[in-house]
Amino acid sequence: MREPVDVNRLLLAAAIGLAIWLVAGLLSAQPLPAGTSLDPQRALAASRRALDRTLGDYALNTADGRPLRTLELRGKPLVVSFVYTGCTQVCPTTTKFLARAVAEAQRALGPGAFNVVTIGFNQPFDTPMAMRDFQRRQGVDLPGWSFASADAATIDALAREAGFVWVPTASGFDHLGARARARADPVHRVRSPCRQVSA
Repeated sequence: MREPVDVNRLLLAAAIGLAIWLVAGLLSAQPLPAGTSLDPQRALAASRRALDRTLGDYALNTADGRPLRTLELRGKPLVVSFVYTGCTQVCPTTTKFLARAVAEAQRALGPGAFNVVTIGFNQPFDTPMAMRDFQRRQGVDLPGWSFASADAATIDALAREAGFVWVPTASGFDHLGARARARADPVHRVRSPCRQVSA
């Protein structure tokens, strides 16, 4: 018989782990290439302003072609991840890391205890088909995890509300990685230290 799991202790442990990861990432962060306009301090400030906000209702399209409204995800903790499918370094690595963490949390809490949504922000390229391919390449097939995209205006509004900032560059995007741990009302976010830097 499984012992009951204290969800608050598990979420606190995850938050502490992510905070340690954030500090390590900030200490080892490399400077952006010349000409890049991402201001990490501005990005972190936007992330901090997003704390304790309730995530609004946004219309997404999942990788399997079904519509998904963020409102449908309320009532359970929600992890929100932003990626761009053309990324070959940080987004795949952090998605695989997140998959291991989600699998472990599902073993401890049970499937269905929380939801995860990974959202492609590179519009018009991060289509449902591109998100499906990204999901397949990362080997993610876990219950309660959706890969989704939306139109550019929706992505901009959702990213702004979530405190996620990115800057287009000639070779992709510069961004601080964002993973949000959320309870539907209000949203509590924990940021990871990932930084995609153009080569």
